[in-house]
Amino acid sequence: MFSISDLRNTRYYQEVRYESELNLVIRQLEQRIGGVSQDLQVKINKLSVEDLENLGLALLDFTSKADLVVWLNNQASSAS
Repeated sequence: MFSISDLRNTRYYQEVRYESELNLVIRQLEQRIGGVSQDLQVKINKLSVEDLENLGLALLDFTSKADLVVWLNNQASSAS
């Protein structure tokens, strides 16, 4: 029988979690700074679940799209 831990390790669960987090962050960004360009969405789609969670917290301090660009660039440079 599956335990919760087993369920969380399934690919399906991971994909659903990622999609949920992604959709939430995109909606929050749209509310906070307006529409998110396709180019920025591509960058956001490449983030891990952990990075999406961090973005969800960071965006509370954003006042413009420039803040998002800076945050994404910092993520890219720290991943390198």
